[in-house]
Amino acid sequence: MRQLELLSPAKNLQVGITAINHGADAVYIGAPAFGARAAAANSLEDISELIQYAHQFNAKVYVALNTILYDNEIERAVEIAHKLYNIHADALIIQDLGLLECNLPPIPIHASTQLNNRTPEKVDFLEKVGFSQVVLARELNLKQIKDIADKTTVPLEFFIHGALCVCYSGQCYMSEYATGRSGNRGECAQMCRHKYTLQGLGESREGYFLSTKDMSLGNRLEDLILAGISSFKIEGRLKDEDYVKNITAYFHAKLNDFIAKHPDFQRSSKGICSPTFTPDINKTFTRGYTEYYIDKQQNKIANIRSPKSQGEYIGTVESQGKNGLQIRTNIPLHNGDGLCFYDKNNELTGIQVNAVNGKTITLNKQVQIPVGTEIWRNFDFEFQKNLSQSNQPRKLPVHAVCTFNGISYSLTLSDKDGHSIQVERKTTEIAKNPQRQKETFISQISKMGDSIFCLESIDCQGETIPFVPVAEINSLRREACDLLRTKIMDSVETRLIASLQQNTVLYPTNEPHDFRLNVANRKAAEFFRRHGVEISQRAFECEHRDNVPLMNTKYCIRYQLGQCKKGNAEPIYLSDKSHSFRVEFDCKKCEMNIFPM
Repeated sequence: MRQLELLSPAKNLQVGITAINHGADAVYIGAPAFGARAAAANSLEDISELIQYAHQFNAKVYVALNTILYDNEIERAVEIAHKLYNIHADALIIQDLGLLECNLPPIPIHASTQLNNRTPEKVDFLEKVGFSQVVLARELNLKQIKDIADKTTVPLEFFIHGALCVCYSGQCYMSEYATGRSGNRGECAQMCRHKYTLQGLGESREGYFLSTKDMSLGNRLEDLILAGISSFKIEGRLKDEDYVKNITAYFHAKLNDFIAKHPDFQRSSKGICSPTFTPDINKTFTRGYTEYYIDKQQNKIANIRSPKSQGEYIGTVESQGKNGLQIRTNIPLHNGDGLCFYDKNNELTGIQVNAVNGKTITLNKQVQIPVGTEIWRNFDFEFQKNLSQSNQPRKLPVHAVCTFNGISYSLTLSDKDGHSIQVERKTTEIAKNPQRQKETFISQISKMGDSIFCLESIDCQGETIPFVPVAEINSLRREACDLLRTKIMDSVETRLIASLQQNTVLYPTNEPHDFRLNVANRKAAEFFRRHGVEISQRAFECEHRDNVPLMNTKYCIRYQLGQCKKGNAEPIYLSDKSHSFRVEFDCKKCEMNIFPM
């Protein structure tokens, strides 16, 4: 039986619990430090509480420790790794290979996408040096994924939803160059979301030429599964609770639909999730969606008009009068909805619906919108209200057996994984109305309350039924639930690995061997030396260099703008308010490189 894992982001403890309650089989959360999102660090206490909650349902917690490290940080990173091991974290996600030269605990390690994992040779190398799971580069297509899966055995993880880095992950130095804030150190200034002036393609023009749409592969899960992906990752460790609810519930349903048709697959966690809303990925933050390069070598994947959320397309302006605005649409609008449109300066402008009267809406401010203007909704008031109210906890279904034998009685609870407990008690008298007493037992045992269980079925055995007060039945049920939960938690096996073997398998020759290895500490240099690479250039964060690519991308501005030359394309130039860059095109590889000016 092949297991599939839906992996959701957790900004903090509460978001992590929400993700599990809405269908995540695993969550990833930032460590107290070095977690590639400086604004999403978490205390050991909160991570431990999340682990305890997750393990009730056989869900996992992966902790991100995935920045590159300086020499004075290695010791603390190793210390954090041991503390995470001691609280039973299920894996560490790392980027800095220097950690493999250290005394790490026997905990699984996952290769962050920041390691730029896009070839069979690279993934095979990572498997051989001890990684238990590899997060593949987002830019891969189905054929490339299958090629990697066919040539390796390590579980493969792939992003299926969320914001895209325009650059190959781990290979972006633009933020470090321009602001001193390194993306490889969790402090990205998001230079790709800036507005730029572009020169070199005729008239000068302005736009967000590096700002990609968001990825969403909800309709491609079966293709990814057949290609070899087993862990499906949602981006967003800075996203709020409602975003994680909606997107997790959406992909939870998608995976369950696939499994219903393919009984040789199953989810890796247990339990029933019951969202009280119908998930819709167009209702939360989106710059528009793309399937990226899952099929195509080339694709127009940017939204150069705005890096902001435009939401779902509603329709066009039909008319505007003194009583309000009329929109040609079949989508119901509500008081409090947030709408947006591109104004005469091509800037995304927000407006709010104050009232809806048939086809006419009144707005929160006076604004002239020409007839024919496209309108999007980036805040659905009614959907948001339903989403916020969805707080149903995850439940494990159990079967109960009430056994009666005179003044003795017992309750047995069993789950679907073979865990079973029995609680026996005695009373002092026989029920005068056996049928009513039996009905009382069934009614009270069915009320699983705040426990992690829900009753799937119940049987009553025995003819001589004792009289038991309701309070005693409730006490019996609570004790049985506590004992079963303890038994389940005791049976959870934290997946451990043997100590990492310091082998000498050679680092792939087709990978970069320069500053793009991101070696910022002595231990990382030792790791590469042991694997056949002598480090001659330290990480860009340690030593800025002139005339080296600050970004290497599969995305192409020329193709986006309909100016693809298919060979020998001349450079173009980008400038924002403070920096200028030269953009060169490697048409043979179908890649773009951005250099400082």
